[in-house]
Amino acid sequence: MQPSNRYFALFFTTTGAMKFNRFLKNQNIFAELRPVPRKLSSSCAAGVEFVCGDGLSKLLNEDMAKIFEIYDNQYLLRYENKP
Repeated sequence: MQPSNRYFALFFTTTGAMKFNRFLKNQNIFAELRPVPRKLSSSCAAGVEFVCGDGLSKLLNEDMAKIFEIYDNQYLLRYENKP
């Protein structure tokens, strides 16, 4: 399976999602603040969909709860922050 390079990040807070979205745009990485799909979570209202060719680990921060890769209209868990 080829990586899709499209991801959706969930955050512990909406503020965390907004900060990450701004960070990605400052790095010239395509990102959009979006409502979290109900099948992923009901706890946070906003997440960030973004495109990342490589170096996903360089983008991780303490505000993230999970990162899913979007592949063929499915969400595949790629990272989970377990505090």
